Amino acid sequence: MIKKIIRIFVFITVFGVNLSCKTQLNEIGDLTQSTLGVLNISKAPYFADPSGKQDCTEAILRALDDVTRCTQLAWRQTLAELEALPDQGVHYLGLSAENRKENGILRATTHIRLPYLPVIYFPEGTYLVSNTLCYRHKIVNTYGSEMNQQIRIRGAGVNRTIIRLKDNAPGFGNGECKPVISFMQTENTNVATSNYCEDLTINCGNGNAGAVGLDFFANNTGAVRNVRIVSEDGLGYAGLQLGHSNYSGILIKHVEVEGFNHGLHIDSGTGTMYAHVEDVNTRGQRVSGITVGAISVSLRNVRTERVPVGLTCTSPIGHTVLVDSYLKGTGSVGIDRRAGGLYVSNVTLSGFDDARYIDEWVSPRVYGETGGKAMPRLPVEETPVYQGNGKGTTGVRRFGAIGNGVNDDSPAIQAALNSGAAEIIFEPGRYLLNNPVVIPASVEHIDFNFCDLVSGLDLKQTNREGFVIGGDPDASAAPPLFIERLIAWENWCGEHCTFTHASRRTVCFKDMQTQTLPFYRNTVSGGKVFFDNVAATTGAKPGTHGHGRCVVSLRGQKVWARQLNPERGEPAILNDGGDLVLMGFKSEGRGIVVHTKNGGRTEVMGGVACFGRPTSSAFVAENAQMRISTTTYGCCGANSYYGTAVKDTRKEKTTIIKAEDLPQRPFDDGSRQGYVIPLYK
Repeated sequence: MIKKIIRIFVFITVFGVNLSCKTQLNEIGDLTQSTLGVLNISKAPYFADPSGKQDCTEAILRALDDVTRCTQLAWRQTLAELEALPDQGVHYLGLSAENRKENGILRATTHIRLPYLPVIYFPEGTYLVSNTLCYRHKIVNTYGSEMNQQIRIRGAGVNRTIIRLKDNAPGFGNGECKPVISFMQTENTNVATSNYCEDLTINCGNGNAGAVGLDFFANNTGAVRNVRIVSEDGLGYAGLQLGHSNYSGILIKHVEVEGFNHGLHIDSGTGTMYAHVEDVNTRGQRVSGITVGAISVSLRNVRTERVPVGLTCTSPIGHTVLVDSYLKGTGSVGIDRRAGGLYVSNVTLSGFDDARYIDEWVSPRVYGETGGKAMPRLPVEETPVYQGNGKGTTGVRRFGAIGNGVNDDSPAIQAALNSGAAEIIFEPGRYLLNNPVVIPASVEHIDFNFCDLVSGLDLKQTNREGFVIGGDPDASAAPPLFIERLIAWENWCGEHCTFTHASRRTVCFKDMQTQTLPFYRNTVSGGKVFFDNVAATTGAKPGTHGHGRCVVSLRGQKVWARQLNPERGEPAILNDGGDLVLMGFKSEGRGIVVHTKNGGRTEVMGGVACFGRPTSSAFVAENAQMRISTTTYGCCGANSYYGTAVKDTRKEKTTIIKAEDLPQRPFDDGSRQGYVIPLYK
């Protein structure tokens, strides 16, 4: 029966067959559980026991295999389409330069059309396990990279959903480093997009001295949120680990770790990418509250208790930013910097032998201005949280949207937005828009539900937008607009922009990725914008330049970005006369990373600027201010780096910081280049 269910599911979601919500639910059955794309692990055909009495390992593994097998089948379809191309010469499949056939050889990175995969949902209860929870089949592209993408695990809430490892479980003994939940089988990939672990507790039980609660991995977009990880006897290697190579685009937020040697252990075999960590509490660690290795990490609002050291920095390749935090413990030092770059600001060390308040600590040194001429830190506002308001919820299919990627759904979507409902939900599907739709002031929450978008012919030939955030231009006091959970792939393309912000209303973007279009621009200044875990690529093919597309264009806005991944932009981000706080980012290409002008102020903490050229500048200010603490990385030959790290022009004075002026990142094999900007201000 399950093979039939999977076959129907893939047919619907990959090839866009149009079924009504009721028919779709009946035919797909228990693999999706509902038209909202949720797979309930406690129901058929898995029947995972939430009582904590029966071992649920096999049931959960089966669900992980079933969901990720849809990725495998969609990948086979992409390969079949590539195989059908002529053997002689170079032929591209669709829009991507990364999926092509060269003289009979397939060069394929990822799907042309991502399959829709449901969230794996754990209802309230305790789920007893005895082995690592990870999909079991192999999914690799033609480069051998693992395609572990769209793996989304969600519970009913911290301490409501508990995944508990059996006491003294085989393989989790002393000397091991074995996870309870793992998002990665092998070592390295760059296509593991849109992975999530949220709203649950992981309990590593007793007698499992080699256990890791969660071994997480993602590229471009991914998050661990609202998760508690606990060891009942205090033993275990790490609560939360980021340990494989080439991860990027990870946001860790609202996480609590009790026990283990390390609360968070963040390292990388390649030292290339980054993560942003915020609102994390660690208690009772035996070695270190947080350990950072060969990676760029930004940490904000971290609290430790009962630890011998709060933060340990171990690698000369690494760079750590720690701000607005409170580290409490009992050892000789609160921060043990053994190697690597370090920037600390507004941090209190308590209980340690070196207890003190740290206003600012930079290693190895500060660049730029000092004293009154230096740019101060910008205030950081917390991202608002949608609470729901009881004003009504509706799905777009109620108004005639089909979601097959062929029919124009823009009239139906506009009707849903105009319905008066405060919450608009997109049911699973692939929605084609041939005209822009306007989001009125009555809408407070849009949940795309990880659906895909397709640009209609008329829309893609314009420089307009998919969505206009409308309402009264002066409505800055209106409730914030929350827009979340979108993964629009390569058929969402053209000359337009995904979102145009045409009012002063506060907007919060969360868990969103678009592959081939500029993401955001505004036509009305003075608003507030929050980006939490957002990635976008302009649509320019890798290696092309001179297109002038900007991923995120901000004019006179106040912006806070936590994990923002803008790629192939020229520039990637424009800050024209506003305030921008960027906490964790990854850019790709040779264009300017952040261009700040006309009195704008930009603060960058953590992240990585990838590639560049010796003639390129990474961070540019024109009669504006910057405060930068970050890293760079290049892996495409001797000329794959930003020759100028900072170009800062104020009136008639220009300050230039070159690559050779900065501390280098000493990669072992010598094939990669990179440097650290400890702090420029």
